[in-house]
Amino acid sequence: MHHHELVDQVHRLLMDNLPLNSGKTPSGWITFDCPLCSDKRKRAGVIQSSAKISYHCFNCGYTTGWAPSPKLGQKYRKLCETLGVAIADIHKVVLDLMKHSEELEIEDSTEYVYTEASFKTHQLPEETTLVEHLEDGHPVKEYAEQRGLLGNFPLMHINNSLYRKRLVVPFMYNNELVGWTGRHINPPNKETAKYLLNMQSGYVFNIDRYVNSDRDFVIVVEGVFDAILIDGISVLGNGVTPEQAQLIAKLNKRVILCPDRDNAGKDLIAKAVELGWEVSFPKWSTECKDVADAVNKYGRLLTMKSITDNAISNELKIQVQAKLL
Repeated sequence: MHHHELVDQVHRLLMDNLPLNSGKTPSGWITFDCPLCSDKRKRAGVIQSSAKISYHCFNCGYTTGWAPSPKLGQKYRKLCETLGVAIADIHKVVLDLMKHSEELEIEDSTEYVYTEASFKTHQLPEETTLVEHLEDGHPVKEYAEQRGLLGNFPLMHINNSLYRKRLVVPFMYNNELVGWTGRHINPPNKETAKYLLNMQSGYVFNIDRYVNSDRDFVIVVEGVFDAILIDGISVLGNGVTPEQAQLIAKLNKRVILCPDRDNAGKDLIAKAVELGWEVSFPKWSTECKDVADAVNKYGRLLTMKSITDNAISNELKIQVQAKLL
């Protein structure tokens, strides 16, 4: 019996017995309700990476896996049994592994664990106030009002030389501050950065709003303001890192990308297709370059409705629409 047949046997004990309604995340995890706890939100995942297989439940923390070796662990067997695999079938695999142990080159046994994102917490500088508390007529407060952001999100103002003319949007994760971005209200020249970004890699803006929400879909946009205006999430640019993809996948929701109408938007569309997201091309008037423009023109509810109504999952249709942008 060859190495790959043995590997296949072990993997199939699990893979052939997964619950019917399991889903798949972009990073390759197959997610389903953990059979070992009271999970009802598909918080268990299994992933195959070449010859290795790993299992992890976010709810009860049960973790097991196998990398080529003559032994099949107790926890792995228990998981298979709970999924309904016949004990005789499990024993057959255990015996085969023992019989053919010399064919199993032992691989490094590093477990492929589904990591929880972790971000360092930050402190806001002393000179920070909420924009709402600035006096009326303050240029930063006026800018926030004019962009329709005031009252929709806790915006900040940092009164120091670097940020005095910037509207600061805090980045929260698990209700902790993990960064921020400062948008200049009126960049005087090309040398002045429009945004000063203090961000940790893998972060997704406004993700907290969705972690325990009952909504069945989430809208992904490029910019922070776009996300605030439709209560979506922002990937803060026109790429998606594997860590961001994993954070979004973990929400277990329908993901709809609404790209900006420019060339940068096209890179994001390609990535979305690869991740299995839907993409939406609402029929807005040509002066609307992004979600924020659309909200200004049509209001929040109509904009949201136009995004969900025009979401498409067919890869070919998405590519056709992307060319028209």
